[in-house]
Amino acid sequence: MNYEIGSRVGDYEVLEVLGAGGMGRVYKVRNVISDRVEAMKVLLPDLEGDAELADRFMREIKVQASLDHPNIAALHTALRLDNQLLMLMEYVQGVTIETVMRSGRIPIDKAIDYTAQVLSALSYAHAHGVVHRDLKPANMIVTPSGVVKLMDFGIAKMAADRKLTQTGRTVGSLYYMSPEQIKGSVDLDPRSDLYSLGISLYEMVTGARPFQGDSEYSIMAAHLETNPPPPIQLDPNLPPALSEIVLMSLEKDPAQRFQTADAFRAALLSVRGSGQTAAQPAVPMATFAAAQVIAPPPPAARSHRGLYIALGSLATIAVIVAAATQIPKFRRTAAESAPAAARSAPAQQAPAEAPPVATPSPAPAPAETQPPSQPVSPAPATKAAAQPLRRAPAAAAAAVPAPAQQPVAQPVSPPPQAPSASAAASAAAAAAADAKAEQLEKIREQGALLSIRVATVRSSLDGLRAAQARSGLGLRADMAASAQRMDYLLSEADAAVQRGDAAAAQRNLDLAEKEVSKLEKFLGH
Repeated sequence: MNYEIGSRVGDYEVLEVLGAGGMGRVYKVRNVISDRVEAMKVLLPDLEGDAELADRFMREIKVQASLDHPNIAALHTALRLDNQLLMLMEYVQGVTIETVMRSGRIPIDKAIDYTAQVLSALSYAHAHGVVHRDLKPANMIVTPSGVVKLMDFGIAKMAADRKLTQTGRTVGSLYYMSPEQIKGSVDLDPRSDLYSLGISLYEMVTGARPFQGDSEYSIMAAHLETNPPPPIQLDPNLPPALSEIVLMSLEKDPAQRFQTADAFRAALLSVRGSGQTAAQPAVPMATFAAAQVIAPPPPAARSHRGLYIALGSLATIAVIVAAATQIPKFRRTAAESAPAAARSAPAQQAPAEAPPVATPSPAPAPAETQPPSQPVSPAPATKAAAQPLRRAPAAAAAAVPAPAQQPVAQPVSPPPQAPSASAAASAAAAAAADAKAEQLEKIREQGALLSIRVATVRSSLDGLRAAQARSGLGLRADMAASAQRMDYLLSEADAAVQRGDAAAAQRNLDLAEKEVSKLEKFLGH
């Protein structure tokens, strides 16, 4: 079949070549009947000798045709023509993200926006049982209006089932393959797509791929064995939360990554527009679940990975929000308690220094008793004597000589111990406030970690209840009671933090953790 520019293929006129690869070529064509411009993909040179492969492509094309999402290039139809398989797709005007990156790194907010749009498409596709399996910047097209279109679902899913050495597996794709793809797993799940997208996001915000190599083997080995440098190490101005999110998406073990596209997207959107920099973490949300998404610690700490895993383990973000509404809002209450304590301390402090007191010069004695030889102190001497009172009032007062005859009453200096006692009281109050704030912060951190487990337990219990309900059964009474106690204790701990009672908060939190452990054992976690 002739696919030269200007030639006719059925009812389509070939306008130009859009791209080519191991799986075939893509042409810009015009339907001569409807006058609609489309993209035509010609898959493989000849399917006659591989009927099984052709049938598998056809099944995937049917799945692709069923996908209707604004961020997925639509498949209009597919057909066989002279032992070749043709796909007629939506023609997307724009440039690939790969092309955009040739001009340099993509601004953070744009990179997050592009990735969030791709995640929206993946969430939809994954819900319909479709795994892309070949995510890379070359398969993401950005239109002039900023809309991202994800391409090549049908081709990618089939290509991933083939051996790495077969046609269609290029070095360019190897840079974005998940470890499970490298190992040759045929049962890839959506988390493989999230890894590949994480590689793409890493490249967008740093301008470099996380894994480099001079051969296919070295690239594959890096995916399996090498931890990528944190993005923030390449660019210290990146938000720590974004660096942490990217690293989590690149975990070797799928169980340690985001578990759903929705969880990945929610984490990203919490960073977008926050103005967060390496020195200024984002403002936390009120609840643990949302707070840890917005403000994870710097990559070196890596202490909040479990939260993202918990987010991904839930079926939808709605489940997370529902669970989060019942989780104690320790982060907010702790933040409110600390400033309150800090505000109370200054009120008890004494002034840093006493105001200068002008000590009057001794009044001259009556003429008949005052020795004629003793001169009256001149004014400059009086001012000089008063000046040291700024630092040592008692010493200055002692330095003023008393009259030889009739002593004149001197102003009483404040007891030297008074400022020391006030300063000590202020220091003690400040130390107590700091200790209380530190204790509440530890309780908040404990609550944050516990909330991750609580969210997972709730999700599992909901699934178990639903499964048992279908069989006419119900949750074991003792486990149902344990779940109720968990809720009550968490609520009490929250109330205790709000009123600043750290001891009560700690006690209730510890008891709640015991109930969580009991439920986890029951659920087999």
